[in-house]
Amino acid sequence: MKSLTILVAAAAFVTCSVTIAKADTGSDPLSVTVQYADLNISNTQGAATLYRRLKNAAAHVCRGPESSKELTRVWAYNECFNKALSAAIVKVDSPAVTAYATSHGTPTTESNIRIATNK
Repeated sequence: MKSLTILVAAAAFVTCSVTIAKADTGSDPLSVTVQYADLNISNTQGAATLYRRLKNAAAHVCRGPESSKELTRVWAYNECFNKALSAAIVKVDSPAVTAYATSHGTPTTESNIRIATNK
């Protein structure tokens, strides 16, 4: 069975599932395990399905602001979501999943710096 485990706030580790987690105000981080043994992640269809599962897990773990207009909460959610999703994709370590995520605007590196050029 394939799965991957990701802990955003502390440590990340891989088993045969993806667990996306973040630090919460409680003592244990929130986490969701994403199974993907049923998918062929080397093709576009499997990569797309896993990508959707990872996005849903990141959204669940980061607990988005329900129609919040408080910018700091929205920013914190977006930061958590993007880091969790990017880390999960890196941990899966599949060229097809990485390519799919990149084509949908998800950064798949640890860098938070983007350099733009004017050409």
